[in-house]
Amino acid sequence: MSEQARPAGWYYGWNIVAVLIVSQLAANAMSYYSFPLFVPVWSAEMHAPPSEFHLCIMAMLVGASPASVLVGTLIDKYPARLVFGLGLLGMALFYAAVSFATVPWHVIALYGLIASVALTMCTAIPANAVIARWFKRRLGFALGLSTCGIGLAAAIVPKIVAVALPDLGWRAVWRISAAIVLVVVLPLIVTVLRDRPTTREGLHYLADDGAAAVHGHGGGGSAGAKITYRQIMARRTFWILVIAYVVLIGSGTAFIQNFAVYGKTRGIGLSDVGSMVAAVGVAHVFAALIMGVLADRYGNRLPLAGMALAVIAGIACLAWGHSLPVYVLGAGLIGLNAAVFTPLSAAIANEFGPDDFGKAFGLAMLFVPLTQAFPFLVARQFEASGSYAVGMAGCAILLAVVAALALTLRERPRAG
Repeated sequence: MSEQARPAGWYYGWNIVAVLIVSQLAANAMSYYSFPLFVPVWSAEMHAPPSEFHLCIMAMLVGASPASVLVGTLIDKYPARLVFGLGLLGMALFYAAVSFATVPWHVIALYGLIASVALTMCTAIPANAVIARWFKRRLGFALGLSTCGIGLAAAIVPKIVAVALPDLGWRAVWRISAAIVLVVVLPLIVTVLRDRPTTREGLHYLADDGAAAVHGHGGGGSAGAKITYRQIMARRTFWILVIAYVVLIGSGTAFIQNFAVYGKTRGIGLSDVGSMVAAVGVAHVFAALIMGVLADRYGNRLPLAGMALAVIAGIACLAWGHSLPVYVLGAGLIGLNAAVFTPLSAAIANEFGPDDFGKAFGLAMLFVPLTQAFPFLVARQFEASGSYAVGMAGCAILLAVVAALALTLRERPRAG
């Protein structure tokens, strides 16, 4: 009783959360958030248009969709150290291999064949599974805190890369990153990570405080419910949520991945572009910590609609701004889009219940590759016209539609 009533000293689960933050930072920092900084460099050296390199992220997302199903199975069957260890080893190999690329298809292939699987093995899917084994109390906070690793990847590393790139060259930057993952991050994760707590850690954070019951009502959430994929796709709410996250993530990514090229049109250098990417990361951390609170308090309609309007405001800053502070503000507003997965998850749980959440969420994630069409099309439009105006206007219109659709979501009453 006393063990369940209060924790005895420091709970080891917070160590688990800490190293999962490090793992997600190390895996996302170079592969995704520093990516925009390399596009103009690769374009010049490999004599290819910038839009061609946006196929890298598309290839990674296409490969990650089936990999997500595989990784979900692996983390349930095998030790977390093994899954994360192989994932981080794969990321180190990916970073090193990119440094030897000489033509665009080399980079695209490495993103599609190695990064797609390796990244999935050491980020959100296995991280959330491990955290769920260590926490019942404060589970939401632990999950939100762990995603800060992704935000920190954007807030810190691109700024460092932007400073190092002119002096070291892009190949050296990727090789140093590979060495850091292999020599520092991998041993840390393998040493600290454990699958489950033992009795010596105490049972306080594993005692059910009733929070799980919040989503245990309505939808298909009755015990033993077996909803079919056809039934999921027949729900209006499902398609509103898919459209919302595809447009929110796609519209934000469209400009985040084009920051370096956009910066050239405004006469700002790589260091300033690094500040814009850092603003995206800060916004992600901020949103990750508060979005769950907002969704719990106000439901999912207002957070989704507000996020869409914030991204529109960010795009407006890029369109009409004339100074670096305005561009950084715009980048930060756009970066709030990364928090869409918090209200998305809450809304899916509300609609389908806990027993069918995994199936519904997994089906929704099949549409992730569509988000990468946005940066590719925006880059192509810029190359054809020399202006981002059409791409900005198109994304803003789609975001306005999402804001309106979000307000029509039908949500079941929440407990308490």
